Amino acid sequence: MRREVIGDATLILGDCREVLPTLGRVDAVVTDPPYAVSVAGSANNGPHGRRNLDFFAGDADWAGMNAIVATAMDLAIDREPLSFVAWCSHRQIGFINAALEARSYSTRMLVWKKKCPAPAAPGAGFVSAVEVGVYGYRSGRYWGGGQNASNVFEADSYRHGQPGKVDHPTQKPLSLIEWNILTTVQEGSAVLDPFMGSGTTGVACARLGRRFIGCEIEPRYFDIACRRIEEAYRQPRLFAEPRPQVVQEAMF
Repeated sequence: MRREVIGDATLILGDCREVLPTLGRVDAVVTDPPYAVSVAGSANNGPHGRRNLDFFAGDADWAGMNAIVATAMDLAIDREPLSFVAWCSHRQIGFINAALEARSYSTRMLVWKKKCPAPAAPGAGFVSAVEVGVYGYRSGRYWGGGQNASNVFEADSYRHGQPGKVDHPTQKPLSLIEWNILTTVQEGSAVLDPFMGSGTTGVACARLGRRFIGCEIEPRYFDIACRRIEEAYRQPRLFAEPRPQVVQEAMF
């Protein structure tokens, strides 16, 4: 198990199901567990897939994938965060929501509205114009979203060759994760991401003055995360990209 400390960030290379029980309490969880990603390739069976999905017996093994994610989510909740954000598939939102409510968390749905969604594959039907997440919170949580904050956030998704895009198939927009952190995590608090990927949550924490603990099983993505977070600590704590506007009407 490899561990890197960069500024206020601790990055751990390993299986989060083994790492999480060794951690103490954290203030918040902000994570993006794997979903709809092939073992052999990317979300669209391309060449940039997450090897940490080699846990699964097959490309469409949703039962195996969800069992692993459910275990990781339970272990993350065991760290007793006051707030919990997980971007997930519609097939995962139910058991993540249930796990939080079983521990006396209140929950809300979050929506990422994509400004320019990719075209649908032939025969796929609907364009995937939104992604969903779960926000869980309990007594004592921090709230920085004001009185009438929407649960919908609008941002572009990264495309290959776009500035800021790294070699990861499901990279979330930095502005989306910064929105999660600014609204749910107090400055100086500790944020856990058990599925760190390319380190976007860690980059957001470095830019916004939050401590970070991240876990990633794939060495290639772990190295990318280390590099990105180190670069973030070299920059002034200013937004390097504009934050898209929140859609003001509440949904769901």
